[in-house]
Amino acid sequence: MRWKIAVVALVLAAVPAPVSAAPGIGWAPCPQPQAAKYHAECATLSTRGVTLALLRIPATGTSQGPVFADSQEIDGYGGSQIDFFLRHGDNYLARLPQTHRTHDIVLVDPRGLGASTPVRCPIPAHDPAVPATPLDTTLHGVSVYLHCRAATGPLIARTGLVEQADDLDAVRVALGAPRLDFLGQATGAELGVVYAARHPERTGRIALDTAVDPFLPAARRVLDAAHAEEAAFDRFAAWCAATPACPLAGQDVPAVLDEVVARGVPGLTGDEVRIAVGQFLLGYPVAWPGIAHALVVARDGDAGELAPYVALTYTEPDYTAGHAQTCADHPSDPAQLATLAQQVRAAAPHTGGVSLHWDALMSCTGWPDGPSLAERLPGHLVPASPVLITATADDPINPTAWATDLGARIAGSHVLIAPVDGHGALDNAPRAADAIDSYLTTGALPSHEEQAL
Repeated sequence: MRWKIAVVALVLAAVPAPVSAAPGIGWAPCPQPQAAKYHAECATLSTRGVTLALLRIPATGTSQGPVFADSQEIDGYGGSQIDFFLRHGDNYLARLPQTHRTHDIVLVDPRGLGASTPVRCPIPAHDPAVPATPLDTTLHGVSVYLHCRAATGPLIARTGLVEQADDLDAVRVALGAPRLDFLGQATGAELGVVYAARHPERTGRIALDTAVDPFLPAARRVLDAAHAEEAAFDRFAAWCAATPACPLAGQDVPAVLDEVVARGVPGLTGDEVRIAVGQFLLGYPVAWPGIAHALVVARDGDAGELAPYVALTYTEPDYTAGHAQTCADHPSDPAQLATLAQQVRAAAPHTGGVSLHWDALMSCTGWPDGPSLAERLPGHLVPASPVLITATADDPINPTAWATDLGARIAGSHVLIAPVDGHGALDNAPRAADAIDSYLTTGALPSHEEQAL
């Protein structure tokens, strides 16, 4: 198997100048016991009406300065970057050994989430008792927004990625870094794009993995994700039907999912079954046996294998609070939902198109309308340093086309597609992880020539 490398342009990155100790931030040991194993330090920074929670993992060698990281949360909705790292730090750092040795890794809880100034929402955005009709969904969305606004105040309207990108720049200034070196995954990669648009002259080495494309309309993102998730399920179903070790070997696997969705499982709606299957797909192909076993027990009326993934998706408070950012950036038009729902179901007859993107769009009905994120960004970006964009060839939720679209929009970008399955090249393609690690450390981009895996 080979890499497919699409190069828009190549601009050589300057070697970063060493950065002195942070002049505006007072680091101290973190209160979380699990932080000690990483020698992590914590701090806060007040800026533009919010207080941001920060965590720093010091370089194991001589530090050349900070690399900011914004990783995808397991549930796909962002959330506390600090909590995410403290749960998964070993795996994360194992993929970035050079970066860990030569740079301090800095994480910032986004405004509204985690230990930063919170968005407070007394009513959950997800309520399985609310019928999935445009009217009911809109009425519920209005209620959620009004309660969030009453509990949170003006912050509710200032949680989008533009504001988060400006927060990152405030932390960069406080750390004394001349530019922002950054690794973003999924929604974190979308944040990196917005930073490059807002602060192109301060853009350093930026790596974007399994990026969400902020330039696409919300409806297009939903349809793209529906096609990608259905295709991923089809690959799983074909593997399962032909693999003797699969619990559903020899069976019509899509029909099994359809049956479970139609009947539901005690405690779960049909759509919640689909959202759980979609979460399993994020970890495929490693998770394929788990999907099959979960469907077998669900068909027998046991939701035990699926329920944890549903709970993971709809965890409070970050699930609902995260919608403040989503809805600020991607307003939803209730009048288009019925038609869009038909298109989504046609694109994904088995998984139903119940992706995280669709769930977010539905949850934003009833929230205030305004300009979309794409309308707030220039259509073509010219950052001061190259941008490395990585993706897998078969991502079950963030299609590869999003990476190539971003490559066409960002001057100096280098797009690298790993020919593997899975959500994110950093986690599923060791060669891509090495390329990201090398770029963040030395500024060296992958070769233009194809490289054997």
